[in-house]
Amino acid sequence: MTQKQVRIGLIGVGFVARCHLYGYRAMPAVFPDSAALPVLELVCDAGDALAAQAAARYGFRRSTGDWRKLVTDRDVDVVDICVPSNLHREIALAAIAAGKHLYAEKPVGLDAREAAEIAKAAAKAGIRHLTGYTYLRNPLVGLAKKLIDEGAIGRIVHFRGAHNEDYLADPQAPFIWRCDPAIAGKAGALGDIGSHIIAIARHLVGEFGAVCGMARTVYAARPTAPGAAQTRAVGNDDEAQFLVIFANGAAGHIETSRIATGSPMDITYEITGTEGAIQFDGERMNELRLYSNRDPADRRGFRRIYAGPEHPPYGSFSPGTAHGLGFNDHKVIEVHELMQLVAADKPPLTDLADAAAIARILDAALTSAAEQRWVTL
Repeated sequence: MTQKQVRIGLIGVGFVARCHLYGYRAMPAVFPDSAALPVLELVCDAGDALAAQAAARYGFRRSTGDWRKLVTDRDVDVVDICVPSNLHREIALAAIAAGKHLYAEKPVGLDAREAAEIAKAAAKAGIRHLTGYTYLRNPLVGLAKKLIDEGAIGRIVHFRGAHNEDYLADPQAPFIWRCDPAIAGKAGALGDIGSHIIAIARHLVGEFGAVCGMARTVYAARPTAPGAAQTRAVGNDDEAQFLVIFANGAAGHIETSRIATGSPMDITYEITGTEGAIQFDGERMNELRLYSNRDPADRRGFRRIYAGPEHPPYGSFSPGTAHGLGFNDHKVIEVHELMQLVAADKPPLTDLADAAAIARILDAALTSAAEQRWVTL
């Protein structure tokens, strides 16, 4: 049987776009029975010349230097948005108006208002959409969710989560666009990486009810280029943390930092329940730790569970337990979700409604930090 083809129009060719391209290339081999196969139809970069280079380099059929032409192109089924947040609203709304399905990287838009506007327009138009909260696609998140739903750790009491990285830990690291609120939004580390642990918390524990926290910029200015004497003011947070009360009554604490020296990939969480607990360490991303009060008292303790074929969709990558998946394998899973969504109407883990909900949490956390009070969502 001939599989349906889903024609991709990619806007942007930076790091995250290349992660998407890895997903498009690898997905047919990992998921050969997918409802559809991606076709690299059209790519857009800043100007016709750069776009043509990108098409030749990455194997697109065609290129354009004008995103407006891409979103209205009749041979594009999905518009894949891999550009900074300040460009999301205009591109997404134009694509929705043209009847295109959307695949958008997080965080969607500059703030909750923009994210909500995009989500509302998509719902009204009836287009299909997916947002790229990559780490949520780890098969062990699925196992954690299964354990929670089965009552393995009882009623959830507390969630402790972090997403800390060190890509700006050096105070002499130059200013990047993520430090500019006009491009990246007011949520700096909070929006860039904190949104990932928030997405995981929502998925595993539930909706947020109220938050109270702080955010700060530790390095107020950065060199405009490597080794430059001239500096530029940093306009958003280097680190943030907040308390949370979930709608179901559980409590928690979330932190995030882009200046966490020695933490290249500290996306971690611990979920404490009345009958047990779950622990995950992002630097050991193929392991989950489970504690159960139901074990005999003389042998209680956290036990390590290795990712394996029993944790879908790990088995599509490897038949061997503990062989391990990597960062970009999450994008392969995400692209498979996109194909299933567009061709078979199977809902993804995260869509624009989730992006809007997460954006509201980001805004609430920043409001709480600025006004030093609890903010109800």
